[in-house]
Amino acid sequence: MKKIITLISVFVLSLSCLFMFSGCNVKPSLDDGVLTVGYTIYPPMNYFEDDAKSVFVGFDTELAKEVGKILEVEIEFKEIVWDNKVTALNTYEIDCVWNGMTITEELQEAMAITDAYLENKQVIICQSSVKDSYTSKESINNASEVLVEAGSAGENVAKEVAGFDTSKLLTLEAQRNTILEVKTSSLKIGIIDMLMAKVLVGPNSTNPDLDYVDVDFPIEYFGIGFRKKDTQTRDLVNDAIKQLKENGKFDELLAKYYS
Repeated sequence: MKKIITLISVFVLSLSCLFMFSGCNVKPSLDDGVLTVGYTIYPPMNYFEDDAKSVFVGFDTELAKEVGKILEVEIEFKEIVWDNKVTALNTYEIDCVWNGMTITEELQEAMAITDAYLENKQVIICQSSVKDSYTSKESINNASEVLVEAGSAGENVAKEVAGFDTSKLLTLEAQRNTILEVKTSSLKIGIIDMLMAKVLVGPNSTNPDLDYVDVDFPIEYFGIGFRKKDTQTRDLVNDAIKQLKENGKFDELLAKYYS
């Protein structure tokens, strides 16, 4: 009986180390020479250039690869569900979240996050014909549905708008899905990252029937998230990004994806 109890105790302790990390050592993410990056399809940060999904590109995609060269590790990419990003980290499915992730107090409590490396804000996307209906944050109340990615900064800012009826809020698995939904009705709007909106909607985009409106949602900053105790890898990535800013490669990628 004592032997059985001991085995159960060891099993419970192992689970605690895996999921809670309380008092347990965390293996640095680079020990095996591979850094697994968690991403969602999010142009222009991480996306496939072709329908066959054979060419994976994007600002964050290329930035991660450049960091990998400096740290002399292989970069592997693994698609995740955005709302499950913390769980994916803590169960070692991925080593970091590198996908235009807005730094928030909640995420800082759950992850070890790098210094901010890009500035962003949320904007409203809507059909071009009704663009004039959305001139302020409060004007999201005019929509029949407000579409956001689950667990995103868009969801957060919508909930903070005065007088907003949260029953109108519809969460989707990915930001790009909001664009498809907004195309179906002039009464629907989406709230997505400005960096995505600048590329995917507007007169010169693949969705010229849609447009975006900057209604002065707060400025946000992107960071890269690692397991809470994996500060060693976070610091190495921070230093590598500083090198890329100093040698001009960072600005070269900015010009390539945001010119």
